[in-house]
Amino acid sequence: MLLPRSWQALLQQGYILVGGRNFRLDHLLGHTVQFTIRPAVTYPALLVDMHIEYSSHCVSVCATKEGARAEFDVFGNDRHMFDHRGAARAFCPDRHKWSENLPALIASLPERSCYFGSENWFVIEMIDLCGARGEYEVFFQLKKGDVAKTLRLVIESAYVRDPAGTGRGIPRNRRGTIRFSVMAAKRLRGERIRHPGHNR
Repeated sequence: MLLPRSWQALLQQGYILVGGRNFRLDHLLGHTVQFTIRPAVTYPALLVDMHIEYSSHCVSVCATKEGARAEFDVFGNDRHMFDHRGAARAFCPDRHKWSENLPALIASLPERSCYFGSENWFVIEMIDLCGARGEYEVFFQLKKGDVAKTLRLVIESAYVRDPAGTGRGIPRNRRGTIRFSVMAAKRLRGERIRHPGHNR
């Protein structure tokens, strides 16, 4: 049985009601992207099915942060939700708005390059914020699927970083990148993916 306001329950419902407004979540339902890994010298071209899953962190912030608590005080508990681990989160309209770009961005991943975070990988998309340009960072884990020629991509979080912000997971540098298609090929072959900064 799913907990009320849990991420899975909200996804099944298709929206979250906040301040009398329905914020749709159907764009964050799991789906599959198919792409082809180009042939290499010793490997043929490979058609891959990649299942995508989105975490509640794409549309919420930690409920223990001062800003989130203030929002609860002002708007009430309708922003309250729980992530996949049962941890309390606060729905964030800004993150929700940015998340509408996620399906298209994820579909373009096979043509992109990625950076290494502290425990995962991330890709950056430039987006407009009230006329200004901002960096939308999408953090993910890429795993081999249970069936041959399949991958599982879990979007762990996605947000526009506060330039003055600090904390766990912040990339220390962006010296090296790796093409997503190379990561995918290595995952499918069971090979280790090295930190791109170590390849120089």
